[in-house]
Formats: sequence, structure tokens, C-alpha cells
Amino acid sequence: MTTFFIIGGVGVALVLVTLVVGDLLDGVLHLDALDSDLFSISSLAAFIGAFGFGGALGLALLDNMVLAVIVGAIIGALAAWTAVWATRKLKSDDGASFKSDSMIGHPARVITAIPADGYGEIRINVGGHVRKYSARSPIAIDAGDEVWVSAVVSPTAVEVTPTSDPRELTL
Repeated sequence: MTTFFIIGGVGVALVLVTLVVGDLLDGVLHLDALDSDLFSISSLAAFIGAFGFGGALGLALLDNMVLAVIVGAIIGALAAWTAVWATRKLKSDDGASFKSDSMIGHPARVITAIPADGYGEIRINVGGHVRKYSARSPIAIDAGDEVWVSAVVSPTAVEVTPTSDPRELTL
């Protein structure tokens, strides 16, 4: 049983190390070579810790070393899977991605005046991301005016339309 507790303690120590320098260790040890979180330090630490403490629990309840190892392996695998799932969930924060086509239709504020058929600058807030883009318009728009994005011209430029009075838009 002492061996299982030592293994569990090593797992807990790895978890603590992972909290401090986990990504650094993953890169140094090349555990991310498969581009999977299955062999990350956090999943290995979860497996080792849960295997140790699960094995100790299995040995205390069943008093059979082979069954204790099986119980530890099952509990360790569940803990590793949970660590992989949690890591992927944290890394795949869908709200954190910013796509330029998601700006179309959103309001923005002109921060540098836009001359007719020329470029100025706007500031836009989409999904919590505040960005600054070059902006063009068929009509002149003053700094401070509110506009809406009507098209994405390039990765750094958009076309805008004033929100104040659409009748002013004569080409």
C-alpha cells in the first residue's frame, strides 16, 4: 500500500509542477509531438496520481494486488481522460476566436476621418474584441461618427456605411 501512496504523491507533485511550468515541460519533453493532449504533463500527472491513490483504495478494499492494480489503472485512465477533456475545453474557447467576416453588420466608431473614396480608421468591438481597421466609404465621414461595417475589403480594411442618415449615401 505504501508503494501506491508514493505513486499517488508523485502524481500530486507532478500536478503542482504542471500548474507552475506545465507548458514549458510539455515543450522540453516533446510530449506534444502527437498534437494531442493525451500525453501532456497534466494528463500523465492525473493518471499517475489517480493510479496511486486508486490502487491504494483497491488494495484496502479487495486485499488483492492484481485487482488493486486494475482498479488503479481504471481510475487513472478516467482521471487522465478528464484532464484531456478539460484541457481541450479550455483551449477551444469558441468565443475567443475573431473572424473578420463576423464584423459585417456591426456598428463601429470612426477614429480618423474617412474622405470620400479614401481611407480612414474605425474602432470596432465584436465579441469582446476591440480592433482598429482601415476603413473606406463612398462618402466622407467625420471622426466620431458611428458607422456600420458593410464589407470586408482585406484583412486590415473594411468598407463602412454611416448609420446616421442612409439618404445621404448618393453615389
